[in-house]
Amino acid sequence: MSRRFAAAGAPGIGLSLRKLEAYGVPRAACRLHEAGLAASCLVSSGGFPLGDAAGERRALERTARTSRSRPSSARPASSCCRARRARSRGRRRPGALRDAEQARVRLALEPVSQLRVDLGFLHSFDEALDFAEAFGSPWLGVVLELNNAWVERRLYANIRARTARIAIVQVSDFKVGTMSASDRVVIGDGDIPLRRLCGALADAGYDGWYDIELLGPAIEAEGYDAVVPWAIARFRGLWG
Repeated sequence: MSRRFAAAGAPGIGLSLRKLEAYGVPRAACRLHEAGLAASCLVSSGGFPLGDAAGERRALERTARTSRSRPSSARPASSCCRARRARSRGRRRPGALRDAEQARVRLALEPVSQLRVDLGFLHSFDEALDFAEAFGSPWLGVVLELNNAWVERRLYANIRARTARIAIVQVSDFKVGTMSASDRVVIGDGDIPLRRLCGALADAGYDGWYDIELLGPAIEAEGYDAVVPWAIARFRGLWG
């Protein structure tokens, strides 16, 4: 599959840490090198079960180990549904961030859909930016997941004012009428104003990775062999 991504014109791919460890890191690194692909990010180091002392300790140790060994994009998730308590506990966990700073690895928080309160307590780009900025470290960024953020009231203002906090941009499309999370359509088949959004990011000076997200029933029905080159071509068309 890595060769197919490269053949379709992808300069790099995001890697699932769970799949990477199951496949074998040296073996995966060799495959990427042979295909000429960069690793844009690792997603993710796993959930942070806030309120479970032993679980929190294991999760922090896992994230610290990941930070020391390879670049990562970590998405902390909470089993606690009370956002205020979760935020308070989250802010008292600087250890993983210190490890990331020492390793010169940037961690990234990804807000999740409000349909998935089981995965996290940050549900918008705006509040994730506020949360990350409270730590005062340039090594903690935020994932701009356009499928989730495109309807936010202050989105364009945040892109202009807080560009440096964006660690990576996830690009996909959403069809109005979809009633479930993680149900994407190919770029151009949905209703997100992607050309306008990418233009705003370019105008703001964002020069980081764009991660094309391909997941969900509609994508799987078309098949990844067909969807990957099509999605890359349509993404490039956003800049034309």
